Formats: sequence, structure tokens, C-alpha cells
Amino acid sequence: MTGDQAKRAAVYIDGFNLYHPIKEMNEDFLKWNNLWDISNRIVEKGGYSLVKVTFCTAVPSHLPNSRDRHNTFNRVQEAKGVTILKGHHVFDEAAGKYTEKQSDINVAVELLFDAVDDVYDVAYLLSADSDQAATARKFKERFGSSKKLFSVAPPNKKSPNKMQPYVDGKFSLTKADIEKSVMDAFEFGSTNKPIRRPDEYEPPNWWVHPKDRPTK
Repeated sequence: MTGDQAKRAAVYIDGFNLYHPIKEMNEDFLKWNNLWDISNRIVEKGGYSLVKVTFCTAVPSHLPNSRDRHNTFNRVQEAKGVTILKGHHVFDEAAGKYTEKQSDINVAVELLFDAVDDVYDVAYLLSADSDQAATARKFKERFGSSKKLFSVAPPNKKSPNKMQPYVDGKFSLTKADIEKSVMDAFEFGSTNKPIRRPDEYEPPNWWVHPKDRPTK
């Protein structure tokens, strides 16, 4: 294995595990973020080269406005090089609401299959779901020390305790990490046509992007 190969890193994101902590900040403009940029900030701390970002999500087809925003968000992520894996929603009659399905499974399957296919040397799993401890355990059993796995907690959440015996370290995203990755009003896709930011994600007048803030 060459030195360059030894630095390959991939990030696997449970979309709703990231979305809800951002939503809880009550600043909707933070939802318009560049997942590749966020991932790169994570892996560069270890000196690795980002080769893949996988975003596992589910478009809420039962909510037209949310559906359209979500599809726009997905399009711009794909334009940035992010792989999108979609689950679905089902109506839970007992709970009286729609619930998201399959994202956590997609995360686990893609992470493990990519390891088998030698896509990366180091994987980062962004999720606060303790069910992913099973993913980490199977990863460690199969690959031992030949590949590394890090746990990444969404903002204001903790890395699952059950995952700790099977990972090589843990990180936490912060609000500052999200702010640095907020995108512009117009982003461009593969066809060079602009992708317009949804009105709901427009930043307030008082907010200044970190890249435009004066340095000390």
C-alpha cells in the first residue's frame, strides 16, 4: 500500500441524525450546508484525503414543500460530489404519523461494503444512533487494525457509548463547523445551471459567513 493510499478517508452520514440537531438550533439557514466541505473538515484533522462522502436520507414525498427543499438540497450535494442513498417514509398507524425508514441500514451497508471493496482506509460514521454500535462491532471483527473507524457526533449530541469499544476515536461537530460550510445563494450543478437556495434557508441580515468575518 502506498503512502497516498494510506490516507484515503470516507464519511458516512445518517441524514436525519444530522438534520434534527441542526433544526433544534432554530436557525434554518444552517440547513443549507455543504456536506463535502463538512466532511473534509473532519478528515483533515487526521491528515487524511477525502475520497467519498455518502449521505443517507429519505425524501418526504408526503410533504410537498419539504419534499421540494429536500430535493434541491440533494441536487446541490450531488453537484459537490456527495453520494446520495435514499430510504423512504411509511405511515405508522399506531403513532399517527409518517416515519423515516432505511437510512440507518443504508449507512451500515454502504460503510461495510465499501470497506470490503477497499474504497477507503479510514471511515468516519456521523450518527448518534446507538444501533450503529452493531455496525462498528462487525467492522472491527472483520477488519481489525487494517482499517480504522471513527465516530462523529452531530452538534450537541454525544457519540454512542455502545460504539466506543469498537472505534479508533471520536469527534464532535459544532455549530461553528456547520456555519463554515453554509453555501451561497446560488450553487452550480453538473449542467452548470444554478441551483437556487430555498427562501426558507436564507440567512438573517445580521449573519456574516465566517469566511467574510474580519480576522484578528
